Amino acid sequence: MTRPAQTTFTWDIFCKVVDNFGDIGVCWRLARQLADEYEISMRLWVDDLALAQQFAGAGHARIQLQHWSESADFSQAADVVIETFGCGLPETYQQHMLGQRSIWVNVDYLSAESWVDSFHAQPSPQANGLVRHFFYPGFTPTTGGLLREASLPVLQASAAWHDLGLAPAPDQLTVSLFCYAHAPLAALVESLQVSTVPVSVLVPQTVAPMLGAVLGVNNVQVGDRIQREQCEFLVIPFLSQTDYDRLLCLCDFNFVRGEDSWIRALWAGKPMIWLPYQQSEDTHLLKLNAFMAHYLAQADAALSDVIHHAMLAWAQGDWQAAVWPSLLAALPQFTQHAHAFKVSQSKQADLATNLVIFIEKCRAHRV
Repeated sequence: MTRPAQTTFTWDIFCKVVDNFGDIGVCWRLARQLADEYEISMRLWVDDLALAQQFAGAGHARIQLQHWSESADFSQAADVVIETFGCGLPETYQQHMLGQRSIWVNVDYLSAESWVDSFHAQPSPQANGLVRHFFYPGFTPTTGGLLREASLPVLQASAAWHDLGLAPAPDQLTVSLFCYAHAPLAALVESLQVSTVPVSVLVPQTVAPMLGAVLGVNNVQVGDRIQREQCEFLVIPFLSQTDYDRLLCLCDFNFVRGEDSWIRALWAGKPMIWLPYQQSEDTHLLKLNAFMAHYLAQADAALSDVIHHAMLAWAQGDWQAAVWPSLLAALPQFTQHAHAFKVSQSKQADLATNLVIFIEKCRAHRV
């Protein structure tokens, strides 16, 4: 696929941290890919600067982290302004966008729902004279696509446990566990304890307090190993995005949540269970069912039933003892399916590429 030429526009990206990790995780990946692959220099405005710096690590030469606060200087609007997830833009900044004739794009949340295709790339004229364009990530060619760096296959091919400082037992099934508080964690733990296959569960430190409460262990720390019959729980530290990508590729099975880890689990091509962010009136279940309709479209009926039942049980808090054994029985087929889905989805253009193409089209229309 031929990539669009790099743009010389100035870019700003705005991000508000809503669920602790997901929003800034996606924004940092997008910014980093635009900087690496298109040599775009930008400012990334974030309301939680400390968390953004944690994700950024050593930073990036082309990305300036800026604190989005009431006292921030918004007098210099960029040529291209990326609003993320409907976070809104400061009124003062919008006034300067008018003079700059800025291109305004709202990159929204990922969804597999059918309405996304028709709403993607649509303009929305604002009362102040600006035009806000909606850009929807998605799973079909008529959406904005998914975040996927060109370097990802190389990273995956070279992933090794020693890069992460971890060494799970070779005779155990490795599982990563990243979930929200509403997940039926206690029921999962019960089923893993009596697993017919020994399991090593890698638990991020952010999930460790929930795990400790279920296991009756106080003050769970990074590095702790907690054995419960057939299952060992290992608490791991906060990982960089690159190392988290490696982890998902190395594990045999992944429990993920939200958006960022969900996309990365799909690119890992391993069996996974996704937990959407909980919303009122069970709206999150509509999103889950829409995703499963897409994800399982090419799966045979038996495998589809197993995965569909497991994902709903996890999202609805109805995890039963029989769910884990059914997943184990279907694991070889699930593994093949996850890899096939990854290969198929990789044939579509990625989100950053589609975004740059869209910006260039907007620019051409203004000339």
